[in-house]
Amino acid sequence: MTRTNQKKRTASPKRPASGSIGWLPESLKKKPRESDTLRLKILRGAGIFFLCALVAALGFAAGGYLGLVKAVDKLKKPTYVSTQPTYIYSAPLGKTEGSRRVIGTIFEGKNHRTASLNEMPPNLLNALVVKEDKRFREHGGVDLWGIMRALYADIRAGKAVEGASTITQQFVRNAYLTQAPTITRKIREALISIEIERRYSKDQILADCLNTVYFGNNAYGVEAASETYFNKSVQDLTTAESATLVGLLWSPSSLGKDEKAAKAQRNLVLRKMFDAGYITEQDYKSALHEPMPKKWPENPMNTTGLTGPSSTRDFTEMVEQRLVDKYGAATVLRGGLSVYTTLNLKDQIYAQNLLYGPNGYLSNPNYPDAALVSIDPNTGNIEAMVGGRNQNSDFNLVTQGQRQPGSSFKPFALIAALEQGISPKRKFVSEKKVYHIKRPGGSAEKWKVENYEGIERGRITLQDALWQSDNTVFTDLATNANGRGLKNGPEKIAEVARKLGIQADFKKHPNPSIVLGTQVVSPLDMARAYATIANEGRRVEPRAITRVVQNEGQRNQKVLYSAPKHPKGKQVIPKKIARETISLMMGDINQGIASKASLGDRPAAGKTGTSENFFDSWFIGFTPQLTTAVWMGYSQGGKTLEGLIGPEAQQIGNEPTPTVIWHDYMQHSLQGEPKKQFKGVTPTPPDATNGFYGPAGTQ
Repeated sequence: MTRTNQKKRTASPKRPASGSIGWLPESLKKKPRESDTLRLKILRGAGIFFLCALVAALGFAAGGYLGLVKAVDKLKKPTYVSTQPTYIYSAPLGKTEGSRRVIGTIFEGKNHRTASLNEMPPNLLNALVVKEDKRFREHGGVDLWGIMRALYADIRAGKAVEGASTITQQFVRNAYLTQAPTITRKIREALISIEIERRYSKDQILADCLNTVYFGNNAYGVEAASETYFNKSVQDLTTAESATLVGLLWSPSSLGKDEKAAKAQRNLVLRKMFDAGYITEQDYKSALHEPMPKKWPENPMNTTGLTGPSSTRDFTEMVEQRLVDKYGAATVLRGGLSVYTTLNLKDQIYAQNLLYGPNGYLSNPNYPDAALVSIDPNTGNIEAMVGGRNQNSDFNLVTQGQRQPGSSFKPFALIAALEQGISPKRKFVSEKKVYHIKRPGGSAEKWKVENYEGIERGRITLQDALWQSDNTVFTDLATNANGRGLKNGPEKIAEVARKLGIQADFKKHPNPSIVLGTQVVSPLDMARAYATIANEGRRVEPRAITRVVQNEGQRNQKVLYSAPKHPKGKQVIPKKIARETISLMMGDINQGIASKASLGDRPAAGKTGTSENFFDSWFIGFTPQLTTAVWMGYSQGGKTLEGLIGPEAQQIGNEPTPTVIWHDYMQHSLQGEPKKQFKGVTPTPPDATNGFYGPAGTQ
């Protein structure tokens, strides 16, 4: 209620009690108007409303802030996920796991690699400060002075010319929020930034920011950027390289493709670092003169697919397919897998160069193609694999090539004979043969068989026939000629081959020609079968992968697969028979036509093979610790090796053969390894048989 001014009186009537208006003169007494009463009610109501609104706003803000605090508690780690590619590693080159090397990379979409604060060089953090937020170490997450400065600059320019976001705000925006330019997002960004600054060190915030930003060329996070642009880890970056990566943030897409512009930005960052006192004048000048990579970027990541050295491509493609078969394409291509393999990188590179290197046996593109695969018979570990000449081809001759193995199939017939009690000393007649083979319809078909160049050896033992790769003796064995051979010969030979690991389709009743290796097989299957013999009849499946880890090094790390160090395998032929077979196959090298495969005083066994018309030439052999198969021919097929390679893959002139390639590879691979003996095997001495028919290459 307002007061009215009154004139001074000489006497005042007695004043009634406070709160009464009865003391006023009657002329001054007025009844309140209805409009005044309404106005008072409205004002009172409005005051109460605004007061309640203020309290509610403060409560809402406090509640919202507390909510954000709780959200930050739940988001102790930023919400970004490292979407690194699937990395394929070799076997250790030394005694430690750290000696493994990346031999292949599978990825799709975003390549996101992060690094810890401890891995980041101090000058990488300093470069980010001078580039993005010079007052970073002074403010508390939101730079009010920076906001006023930016506002003043924008007003003077009449447009937005200067940003006011701190590094903390940039990190919060990338890690927790979106890029939406709304007032709600900006308020949340500021409040979370303040809380982040309260909880984490300045350096940790810098590291987290570097792990969330995009550097161009599909590199998200500073580790991905370091690998992409300099082909090295973050911890190995120089000051100049650190400044280069931070400079890219100005315009990642354009600078990631323009080396000169990226260098100019690098130099600007270096100058700011010098001006801010982070580096000395000497360091500044030295960094300015540091050359950029010759290739920019030095190690670009593709958008999707498998990349890696050409020398390991056949192996890594096989690994990729096995991963897809087991875990599905989505899991493999999404990335985040660390795949540890069995590949011996030194042996792999040697094998590749031995075949196709500048000084390799098959360096001339007009020469035949070859494939090589090497397996540890005790574990099944694939230690080397060369699938062909063209490393860009999707066709792997080791796993996909289907070729006739020729006489290298004869040991399976020998095992079948030993299982039926046929002595290797049993004699057969080596001469031209004509068989009458019954066909499914009941009719008979003539089958003529002879040895290379028509050679006839007369009466010889089964073991001599193996060493000299005599066709006519083994066809007598398969057809049970005169009742002296195998019962159900073709079926028994196929049965042995299956047990050893040959996965070909032999049909229910295979043709007797199976004994001469007419059924097509892959080099990997032949290596598996011979490795089973070397492992005393215990078949261990070939393996390329020993361990698969998802999100390795992160809190949600998960081991998807871990191979046993000593796989049990399956005993598919009796140990005694396997040992006898090994002894006889050693004779093929010591006394037979495969003498060029001899490893001196290191025990070795094996068998040559040449298909009809000389389209395919083989040597598969083994020691107690390593089995290797070598195939040679023309990848497109239909072209003979005759004139280049003599009978049973023996060398003619200076041309290479599978036997010679096998010898050289095994000599290299086993160098320095102990000269293990085959258990329970007594090899036949070179002079203990009359089955030696002259120098290698004759029949």
